[in-house]
Amino acid sequence: MPRNLTFRRLLILCPLLAMLACSEDEKRPDDLIPEDKMAQILADIHIAEARVTNLQLRSLDSSVTVYEELQQKIWKKYKVDTLLYRKSYSFYTSHPAYLAEIYEQVEKEIENREKKKQIKP
Repeated sequence: MPRNLTFRRLLILCPLLAMLACSEDEKRPDDLIPEDKMAQILADIHIAEARVTNLQLRSLDSSVTVYEELQQKIWKKYKVDTLLYRKSYSFYTSHPAYLAEIYEQVEKEIENREKKKQIKP
């Protein structure tokens, strides 16, 4: 298994395990981003973060600016806004069972894109 894939799995699984104790039983709001769409968004976000990191920009401001531009493209692509994303992300992070399922999809999506060479360095 490639080294970066193992690191990515650790990055994904560690926060999930840390949140297991934080879950509360609560009704799922109707206006959340659906799990499958959230997985696609998160995959794009992680890829965008990796791209910005790989650019090795000297200035944090430049990195933030580039990331924010990529993030806006993601919101437009999936027809969501920051408020809806944050509300959905907040719900899913406070419910580890949902988040674990989403991140299983995220991992598969990133692996599929790597196999299809859809992820550009």
